[in-house]
Amino acid sequence: MASIAVVYGSDTGNTRRIAENMAELLKADCIDVADCAADSLSDYELLIMGAPTVNQGEVQGDWDYFLPDLEDAELNGVKVALFGLGDQKEYGDTFADALDNLAEAVENAGAELVGEWPLDGYHFTESRAQRGNHFVGLVLDEDNQADLTESRVNEWLKTIAL
Repeated sequence: MASIAVVYGSDTGNTRRIAENMAELLKADCIDVADCAADSLSDYELLIMGAPTVNQGEVQGDWDYFLPDLEDAELNGVKVALFGLGDQKEYGDTFADALDNLAEAVENAGAELVGEWPLDGYHFTESRAQRGNHFVGLVLDEDNQADLTESRVNEWLKTIAL
């Protein structure tokens, strides 16, 4: 089995809960980004990174602090899959924007970004996390579509698990 870590930042607990569930399903390490050392990330074959989008399209605070270290990490040969939480009704013009911040950082670190997710079923006006017809990773909306979270997570994990 490949070595996998789920790294997350969370303010309200939603991202933490989802990250812990993913880690349990995959028998992976689960790491709060506030306690993460960037130089240890290259020890894994697959990193799953999760962040909520806060305020008006900003990355969660612990991630904001960690991103410069992440960009400087040596992640060549490491696959990274992203998941993010957002509110498509209240923040439809910045929906899941934090995923773009994470995608840029891991790509700058040399990682291979995997796990894009289709736009189908979402109702938003704009998102920096959108690339073509997909998001750069799994997008979840616990405020408006919590009933879809479990099935989306399970389907997405099948596409990224090694």
